[in-house]
Amino acid sequence: MSVSGRDRLLAEALKLFAAKGYAATSVADIQRASGLAPGSGALYKHFASKRELLEAAVAHRIGSIVAAREQYDAGEPGSVERAVRTAGQLIWSNLVESEEVLKVMLREPDEVGDLDEKTWQVITDNAYQRFTDELVASNRSGRTSIPDPEAAAAVAIGSLSYAPTLQALTGRMPGNIDGERYFEAWVSQTLSVLAQYTNPRTP
Repeated sequence: MSVSGRDRLLAEALKLFAAKGYAATSVADIQRASGLAPGSGALYKHFASKRELLEAAVAHRIGSIVAAREQYDAGEPGSVERAVRTAGQLIWSNLVESEEVLKVMLREPDEVGDLDEKTWQVITDNAYQRFTDELVASNRSGRTSIPDPEAAAAVAIGSLSYAPTLQALTGRMPGNIDGERYFEAWVSQTLSVLAQYTNPRTP
């Protein structure tokens, strides 16, 4: 499937914003990277300004995250292990796939402005609440007796989101461990902690 001119501009602009910085990227840079003649004004056929282009690029990324989250929400509830793994995978993939947006947000918060709060809410804040809801549901079902589900979810998601955030900022993972190993270790350790609060099954 061919990529539309608008989508090509979005993709190339976000790459440049992440690599060079939003302020340092010119409209001519974006047009050149998109295969358009610099100075042609072709970008303005799709976007009124560079700022509007940034907003559209962030909105596009948010749309992808929301679609993935809706698919997750439609899933059937299962075991604590399944909840940890599926919620963790959703959050992990959101952060990894949003690396370019994260770079712009973390390095140039003043340029992002009010987009910052909305984007963080979609990428991470909702993840905290969803994971909290999973732990609360587990307590209510009698499977677990986690003392403070909200704090437990915050600690778990915080440790998970640290790695891709560090990757976006520095290009390095903690301990130079690859992403798959980090994620599997996170699942294992999170389950080990939660296992302490698993209630014994009654005969």
